[in-house]
Amino acid sequence: TTINVIIRYFEREGKDMILAAPTGRASRRMTEATGFEAKTIHRLLELNSGLSDGQRIPVFERNAENPLEADVVIIDEMSMVDIHLFQSLLKAIMPGTHLILVGDVNQLPSVGPGQVLKDLLDSGVFPNVILKKIFRQEENSHIVLNAHRIHMGQQIEIHNKSSDFFFLER
Repeated sequence: TTINVIIRYFEREGKDMILAAPTGRASRRMTEATGFEAKTIHRLLELNSGLSDGQRIPVFERNAENPLEADVVIIDEMSMVDIHLFQSLLKAIMPGTHLILVGDVNQLPSVGPGQVLKDLLDSGVFPNVILKKIFRQEENSHIVLNAHRIHMGQQIEIHNKSSDFFFLER
């Protein structure tokens, strides 16, 4: 829903957009949810089969010398992007391009080094919006209430549906 609103805004502005996500599954889900083609970041950057200077860092065809041509680049599931992939992405983005990062620092982390999204948010340098309302569960469900408690460092409440008692778990 959030990405769809962003897309509609930039569509009205006549901007060229690129959508991507770190995994094939996430990019397919992004395509289904938006109706716009989304690619994996590796495919977007045109992964080359070579490695950089004998290191285990992939080489991409899209880079500072051959940048992505778009007004807006939207990356979903940003919590899964590691520092090497993010650096490669930044090199391929031309000055003036809007880069919109969507993700949840409390979701799946990257398998590579770094916690890019969390570090960007913690820096306080970049404007951001944090959505706190959960739509996938009932507002008063124990999943939602306990998720909020965990984020605030509080004890969670466990409810055993087979009986009528509640207890707090440490």
